[in-house]
Amino acid sequence: MSAHTSWTPDGIQTTNDPNTQLSEGAIPRRRRILVADDSKTVRRLNERVLKQAGFDVLLAEDGRQAVEIALDQHPDLVVLDINMPELDGYGVCHELLAREDWSKDTPFIFLTCAEAPHLTALGNELGAFLPKPTQADVLLETVISLLTEFRRHRRH
Repeated sequence: MSAHTSWTPDGIQTTNDPNTQLSEGAIPRRRRILVADDSKTVRRLNERVLKQAGFDVLLAEDGRQAVEIALDQHPDLVVLDINMPELDGYGVCHELLAREDWSKDTPFIFLTCAEAPHLTALGNELGAFLPKPTQADVLLETVISLLTEFRRHRRH
């Protein structure tokens, strides 16, 4: 069996090789995900899926609250509804990316019922776009994939 090193959703580096020393990045820390959606049902469903997978979940019910929580808590990934009151998902993304104290490497997942080519392009540029309703397994796969990709880029 060959040695394999990977990352769990909660940010722990693992290996099946007992002779491999894990890097400093292996410090256990649960990954924080911010879920911003004006639908309480969508927030709660996504919260349940992500918590069951071992993530810490932060919730925002509008765009303004999402910006405040993101700047205060510095989540590892942001899940944004495009159509929210106070400030839409585009505005949240714009405000965060314009800040010098925001990590430009933080991935975004955009959720909306609308479908348009610019949404796919935006998702590809900043993380991912998923149409609503979003299947739990698709959301979870996307989150893990983006966090794994983010870690790989940060280590190089």
